[in-house]
Amino acid sequence: MEADLVLRRARLLTCAPLAEEKPRSGHAAADVGAVADGWVAARDGVVTATGHGDGWEALERSIDARVVDVEGRVVMPGFVDPHTHLCYAGERWDEFAARRSGADYLAVLERGGGIHATVRATRDASDEALLALLRRRIADAAVAGTTTLEVKSGYGLEPEEELRQLRVIARARASAPIDVAPTYLGMHALPTRHADDRRAFLHEVVRTVRIVAEEGLAEAVDAFVEKGVFETEEVRPVAKAARDAGLALVLHADQLNDVGATEFAARMRARSADHVANASADGLRALARAAIPAVLLPGSAFFVGYPPPDARRFVAADVPVAIATDHNPGTSPLEGMPTAIALAVGLCGLTPHQAIVAATINAAHALGRGARTGALVKGRRADVVVLETDDERELAYRLGARLVAQVYASGRRVDAA
Repeated sequence: MEADLVLRRARLLTCAPLAEEKPRSGHAAADVGAVADGWVAARDGVVTATGHGDGWEALERSIDARVVDVEGRVVMPGFVDPHTHLCYAGERWDEFAARRSGADYLAVLERGGGIHATVRATRDASDEALLALLRRRIADAAVAGTTTLEVKSGYGLEPEEELRQLRVIARARASAPIDVAPTYLGMHALPTRHADDRRAFLHEVVRTVRIVAEEGLAEAVDAFVEKGVFETEEVRPVAKAARDAGLALVLHADQLNDVGATEFAARMRARSADHVANASADGLRALARAAIPAVLLPGSAFFVGYPPPDARRFVAADVPVAIATDHNPGTSPLEGMPTAIALAVGLCGLTPHQAIVAATINAAHALGRGARTGALVKGRRADVVVLETDDERELAYRLGARLVAQVYASGRRVDAA
């Protein structure tokens, strides 16, 4: 086994699969696969071997191989962020301040604020301006340890504007230092011109799903299922169109109210159900039976102020738990997966090791990449983070600390821009 990169003398967290390749749940949800005095080797961006002690010395190494002594620091899989809204322009500082002063989010929305403010700013931004913003946000996430992330459209509402955003995302993806998974969020909110004709809008979304698939602009289709937004029956034809086009389905489900969206996600064989703060017991059982990850978004609960999802309910029900930043300008301007990990522990009740699993291998499954990344095992992408600590629990303990020392995406060192 030849290597061009070796990280040695590490507290190695492999997050290796257990008996079978599936997301972790129940008692396995906290198993990070720790190896004392461990090492990981890679060649051409792919993990070739892991081990402990001096076993790495038996590896054949290329002439220009890098051998890095991490001096006891934690080496772990790169973070996977399976839910972001990074493609936007403008900020919503006034709205944030108003909500902190007691304004209701739905009332802000009715006055033309909320998502509509971001839609206006994003539509007004040129393609080049939007691309520059997106590239910077991807680079910031990478430096903070994220080696795979999802980017949604969703701030266009009208299909043509959504397609524009997806094409901008495709350009950013082509030059990104990390793996970017694009998602068509076709049902984020109802455009104003369709206020009296929802059926026509849904027909347009179905048509756009086909265009998205033909152009290869997205891997998944998303919808916001919530009281006063979209209902499960409205999503059904869009879900069918996605399935017919070979695209995955993900859902914003039961964020503020239990509207049966979590159970619907399980019935539709969604790739993940996200938010799920108010998912019912039946919804949890349905996710567990289907082994569908629940993606918890603690940043949204923190910034909006609603009760955060109780992760212990999901773990107890054998539901695989993933976490994400939900980075967006209005309800979760959260920077970096280490912050999401700390909030998932402090607000949602995960243990530090459960949160690490949720941010790596389970998050990879939530993006349909469970066999590609999220674990340091032979044959997977060499997506690796070196922490500036010998105890991974510091990710949850030292909120805001700069704990990411080195990042490798596909075996290549990611440096600050």
